[in-house]
Amino acid sequence: MKQVTNKFGTGELYEINDVSGFIYVRCTACISIYSDFLSWAENNIARISEVPDDSDSIIILGCQVTDLAILNDLKHAEEFKDRNVYMGGCLAQRFDIELPDYIKRLDVVRIENQPINELTFTTVDFAKPFWEKDFVDTESVNDNLKPGHIFRNYYPLKIGAGCTLKCAYCTIRDTRGDYYECNATDQVSEFINNKNVVLISDNPTVKQIKDWCAIAIEYNKEISIRNVEPMTVILCKDELLTLSEKGLLDILHCPIQSNNPKLLEVMDRNSKATMEYIALVPEFRKNGTKVATNIIIDYTVVEFGDTMISPNRDEKFLNANFDYWVWNPYFDGNWNKEKAEARWAHYFAK
Repeated sequence: MKQVTNKFGTGELYEINDVSGFIYVRCTACISIYSDFLSWAENNIARISEVPDDSDSIIILGCQVTDLAILNDLKHAEEFKDRNVYMGGCLAQRFDIELPDYIKRLDVVRIENQPINELTFTTVDFAKPFWEKDFVDTESVNDNLKPGHIFRNYYPLKIGAGCTLKCAYCTIRDTRGDYYECNATDQVSEFINNKNVVLISDNPTVKQIKDWCAIAIEYNKEISIRNVEPMTVILCKDELLTLSEKGLLDILHCPIQSNNPKLLEVMDRNSKATMEYIALVPEFRKNGTKVATNIIIDYTVVEFGDTMISPNRDEKFLNANFDYWVWNPYFDGNWNKEKAEARWAHYFAK
């Protein structure tokens, strides 16, 4: 156990070596958190139980990107409230959010530069996306563009974690543990030895994207990229378009969050780069690259005495420009369970 201080306060985090016996793990967070734990599981398969009843300890890998995600984490944890339960992932680092007494907080679990065996993927229960009511899991990459399915059946090649940006709504820089990035040349064998590879990082750097474009071209092997920022795409435009023209860029996932320049500025995001990227999207799509994005809906701010609310969903724009998109309702970062439950009913009770 160790004591950690971040912008959310000071708290105690258990470390994975503190967790006893056989472990059942359920990830209710993103593929970045999921692949983090897989890297540890690869070296500790004998301790992982795929069935909760056969385990001594339960780990929920939680998300805190919205209050809806937090509520979902807690719903999953409540299934095991009479057991030895740990909350990992980003939610564990939110010391400002009170967790039930039966939940212990778990620090980030990962082994850097660790290839993952195909059999390891079954050891962690990757929960269904809570925002997709009729979600049915499949094992086919052909279903990758169905709602909630993106990258679930791809090989997650971890190239880093953490983010140095300061978007107004985001807390990733404070909840993902120590920042790190991998050297692409050290991971070439992992890339060439696995199918349907997607680069996984909270914010891939310009150098990483350029290095991986060169590697994919050198080995004539298709690759996908997740969570690359619009500014990074613009700075790597030539390399990415060349990769796309060669038919080697499968899916490009770039979160725009909004197509409203004024709102992007309020979010402390690069509006110029975002609009340049949106204009560039057709160039990728005409080459057969599938383009995915994220948006934030119901973003409400008060600026100069005026309240500005983002569009709910500009589905016409999104469907016309992207092959896949997913939304998050704006969360001001202040956890309130009753409010979260009301918002859950608002968004999902239909």
